[in-house]
Amino acid sequence: MHHLLSHTMVAAVFLAGTFAAAQQPSSPGVRALLLVPGGPVTTLFPLSGEVVGHEVQIGARGLSESFKPSARQFSLAVRDAKQESGYRPVANVLLPSQGSEFIILLEPTGATYKVHVVNGRESRFGADSVLFFNAAEITLAATLGTTKVLIKPRVAVFAKAPQRTEKSFYQVTFYQPDDGRPRPFTNTRWPHRDGSRCYVFFYRNQTSGRLTYQAVDEVLAPVAATE
Repeated sequence: MHHLLSHTMVAAVFLAGTFAAAQQPSSPGVRALLLVPGGPVTTLFPLSGEVVGHEVQIGARGLSESFKPSARQFSLAVRDAKQESGYRPVANVLLPSQGSEFIILLEPTGATYKVHVVNGRESRFGADSVLFFNAAEITLAATLGTTKVLIKPRVAVFAKAPQRTEKSFYQVTFYQPDDGRPRPFTNTRWPHRDGSRCYVFFYRNQTSGRLTYQAVDEVLAPVAATE
């Protein structure tokens, strides 16, 4: 009887541990994009407590490779020999408790970055959609075809391309306020993006002070067909 109870307890503990492990949410996949004019690339390291992850190359011309931090709350750090750990955090990241894929937008604020988290599976950000991020100090506006979009500073704004017609492109105009009225500063045509989505980052040119933008396309993985 004693041996039977022992084996039963061991089995119960094993099953409980297995169940708890199954309940643990898997580490989410994260990709990052620098909100910086031009095409700089920086090397950062995911840092969770004393655990340092593999280096990640993060640039402004495209999203980084996906990486999996060891926790949903972590830092991104640079190498720094002056620090005891050898690393200095430059961005603090807190991912939502739900979700398996995230995009983090890194906005420079001096020697550090402000982090803006976007759900990688955001329903409003599918194929042929746009994410606007306005780093200027004023509210901007856009028209995508006949759709009007208000773009407030430092808030992720999602928009969908207009319904496709016989043409493969649509008209896009960006506006800035001028004496209480909207004034166009860009008027262009964009193609419909059947297999990708677009990040648009507005900023002021440091030399001229004029508003401009940078656009980055992200190719989306094809959706598996269901039986």
